Amino acid sequence: MQTYSIADLEKLSGIKSHTIRIWEKRYNIVSPERSDTNIRAYNDDQLKKILNVSFLINNGLKISKIASLSLEELSEKVIHLTSNCEGFEAQINDFVICSLQFDEDLFERTYNNLIKKYNLAFIYENVFIATLRRIGALWSSGELFPSQEHFLSNLIKQKFYHAIEIANSTVKRDKTAYLFLPPWEDHDFALLYANMVLKESGFEVINVGKTISFDSILQCIEKIKPDMLFTTFIVGQKVTILQKFCDDLKANSNCKLFYAGNADLLRLVNTNGKVFYSLQEFDKFFNKNILN
Repeated sequence: MQTYSIADLEKLSGIKSHTIRIWEKRYNIVSPERSDTNIRAYNDDQLKKILNVSFLINNGLKISKIASLSLEELSEKVIHLTSNCEGFEAQINDFVICSLQFDEDLFERTYNNLIKKYNLAFIYENVFIATLRRIGALWSSGELFPSQEHFLSNLIKQKFYHAIEIANSTVKRDKTAYLFLPPWEDHDFALLYANMVLKESGFEVINVGKTISFDSILQCIEKIKPDMLFTTFIVGQKVTILQKFCDDLKANSNCKLFYAGNADLLRLVNTNGKVFYSLQEFDKFFNKNILN
């Protein structure tokens, strides 16, 4: 079982360390183990309890009313609250815990409860993106191992792979979309999202993913002669490199160009194509437009 410091609990829950100490003393909300040097160590259940308490307090409940509740009782209150509102903090917390604990069962339970009410596109936009940002912050601060982030990312990708596999469309557009990442990019969630939306919209989709050279990109364009190209800029890169990539892509292709990703990066260059600054823009465009 993994253990967490009080600093870990503060970063994960947003509750200040001194507040947690006060709650321990006043309400006995959690009872951490202590080292020989009196350093606190919290277990998985104690982390879950603090996360649930944080969520309930942020939704108007008072600590004095919930401090004595068990983890199961707190979880029931969280479930009740989330079933009556559109906030997803509790689900984001569950996915973060899933990552920390390598808990696939928790991921599946949380996801299955969401998919009963929402489609994958909505879940990705409103829950998974926020979760991945939080996981990224924990990774950057050293509070999370790369393997923990990869575990969660792969579980999310499995949902996209399944959605892409079963995607159907009543519209057949006889159009081919070619999806790829620039050579320096490694984040392919946007490609999977685009793959799903485009297939549902009637496109034949060729998604070559990441880690290919620019020459390989051009070879594919020459061979498959797609109607559109889609790629993303996520990672910070020199403007001169971004602009050269856009210019070279335009010079070596005759199809429509589409970009998405980091809005701040995209605004720095002339992409010579259409830019989507949000998932809603992408969905709306391809659900209502046929490439001419």
